[in-house]
Amino acid sequence: MDIEREAPSPLPRYERPGALVTPGIVDGHTHFGMWGLGRRRVQLHAARTREEAVGRVARGVPEGGWILGQGWDANGWSHPPERGVLDAVTTHPVFLESLDVHAAWVNSAALRIAGIDRSTPDPFGGRIVRDPSGEPTGLLLERAIELLLPHLPAVGPSLRSAILEAQAEAHRLGVTGIHDVESLETLQVLEGLRDSGELKLRVLFHPPVADLRRLIAVGWKSGTGDRWITRGGVKLFLDGSLGSRTAWMLQPFEGTRDRGMPITALEVAGEAISLAATWGISATVHAIGDAAVRRALDLLEGAPRVGIPHRIEHFQCVDPRDLLRAGRAGIPVSMQPAHLLTDIPMVDRHWGPRGANAYHFRSIAEAGNILVFGSDVPVASIDPREGIRAALDRDSADGSVRGWRGEERISLGRALSAYTAAPAYAGGVLHRRGTLAPGMDADLVAWEVDEAAERGGGRAGAAFAAGRCVMTVVNGEVVYDS
Repeated sequence: MDIEREAPSPLPRYERPGALVTPGIVDGHTHFGMWGLGRRRVQLHAARTREEAVGRVARGVPEGGWILGQGWDANGWSHPPERGVLDAVTTHPVFLESLDVHAAWVNSAALRIAGIDRSTPDPFGGRIVRDPSGEPTGLLLERAIELLLPHLPAVGPSLRSAILEAQAEAHRLGVTGIHDVESLETLQVLEGLRDSGELKLRVLFHPPVADLRRLIAVGWKSGTGDRWITRGGVKLFLDGSLGSRTAWMLQPFEGTRDRGMPITALEVAGEAISLAATWGISATVHAIGDAAVRRALDLLEGAPRVGIPHRIEHFQCVDPRDLLRAGRAGIPVSMQPAHLLTDIPMVDRHWGPRGANAYHFRSIAEAGNILVFGSDVPVASIDPREGIRAALDRDSADGSVRGWRGEERISLGRALSAYTAAPAYAGGVLHRRGTLAPGMDADLVAWEVDEAAERGGGRAGAAFAAGRCVMTVVNGEVVYDS
């Protein structure tokens, strides 16, 4: 394959016999700085019991006086997360983010620092989980987490080095671009890396809606920017997650009266989307439950068009009556197929028959929707092979379920398009990225994969996942070579 650089001719030539060459992979939903920092903290991924998680916390090294960790998932634990077991292993304040980042597990010291006690009211869109006597258990859901965030140690210079380390790992996995959903602090670090010539990822950046007034004041316009950083839309939440059972549903979770929770009131969301659009800023709307998806569609269908499309993040459980609406309105839907690897048991348990409306990639694509794939890292691995495996095979991570709702499998070509051309469309750069053609930006990946992945059929996803990235090129520069 020939790779064009900005350097003078002659062009370099690289021989990779048998390699599958694709456009650069763009992860359509990341929390990149959070992932970079989290790689240095207590890792609670795959802790099979509460006791195993607590043991890892006990060995944790304090950061700014706190023990910080992420990745716990209490689904399947015999005992729920609570503050007492953390109090028993450390006197340092503890803050542990859940795998889905919609819950926090803290100890008594952290609650005291934040001033959270039995008299503290639940904020709108959040819940302080309490024991039968009314005392906080140490579990905070959704916007209740925000009561504690101001008390956490500042990340400071560590964010810069964490992002550089994360960038190198992304390159190793064939990722050339990200659609990042984070704070303006992360954006400032990314801009600094761009200015110093160290940023080697294309970034579409979505700041939080809480900063909307500030963005308007500085003239933020969605779709503007430079070859490295494009300004995206403001991110707002309409509901929570399946894992924390805060996804907002049209009907209660199976066997309960609980329909999850709306995170943002209708009037507040509508006013924010309208104000943003007036100033040329698009909306990036989190919606997982079918009630939240319907509200997102109601809000975005009539919103004025701006520089880049409004979009819906997750689009996880969709009532059949709403399936065609996003495509008709030109609203990209950003989904994370790797979530399926671990969510299958929860979908069946909590959504029952409605699970047929979850992760139905083929139906969504064939309904004319623009399907963008990403990872939601650190919720799932940024490795695109995991997402492709999930979309093609629909097996559980542990192999106990094979071909779950197999009629919703998609082809390798369609999956790759969701990681390449579709993110380019959503970012307003389809004219220069997302395909391999003369005149396009030289962002591409060479893969070493079994031919079974390209032939399709059963286990094609596993065949692709068993391969590896052998070269990653960004802007004509080889940033990874195996």
